[in-house]
Amino acid sequence: MAALPKDNRPGNSVLDQLRALIVEGEYGPGERLIEEQLAERLKVSRTPIRQALTRLEAEGLVEIIPNKGAMVCSFSIDDVWDIYDLRAVLEGYAARRAASKISSNELQYLEKLAGEMERIIGVFSDHEEETRKLVSLNNEFHGTIVVASRNRRLERLVQSTVQLPLVFKAFFWYGPHERMISNHYHRQILKALRSGEAERAEILMREHVYEGRDFVIQALREEAR
Repeated sequence: MAALPKDNRPGNSVLDQLRALIVEGEYGPGERLIEEQLAERLKVSRTPIRQALTRLEAEGLVEIIPNKGAMVCSFSIDDVWDIYDLRAVLEGYAARRAASKISSNELQYLEKLAGEMERIIGVFSDHEEETRKLVSLNNEFHGTIVVASRNRRLERLVQSTVQLPLVFKAFFWYGPHERMISNHYHRQILKALRSGEAERAEILMREHVYEGRDFVIQALREEAR
């Protein structure tokens, strides 16, 4: 069963909903974000939309241009290189900490997410819809590990530095081979967390992130040509 669209899930703040719409590919790099349309979609006034856009600008997801409004940030290859390097360090550290702190419920949840990502291929008739579901599951998998690190400062740092809309494009470009590699890393990371192998969990997470970085950079270069 497909997850509810982020903007229809109860309990999410306007900021969370708008961030999800960007990260999960509803609005792509370079696309304009029109306050009136967003307010109508999220069923709120324009004031919280404006406040959320300001926060997302601080997080590096949105660019607000005077007299033109807001748009989703685009990223150069150098940007991608820097962001994924930072992500590897932060999420690797999170996995190291989580290995000794993660709960049995969190491990079960990661198992469920890993299984859903493996089974999702061919479930949706629309490739974009399938990609959004994969991105949502992937973000939940990585986010659960960050939460399991039991470091709130690290959570906030990861949220403000490593979420980017190119994650959607990466999954959109992924073929069966790339998905298989990604799923394999998820399983190996989960295995290390379950057995409490902190160093192995960190190494695997870093390698997983670097694999994603290399693929995105290669795809961006091919797209530019």
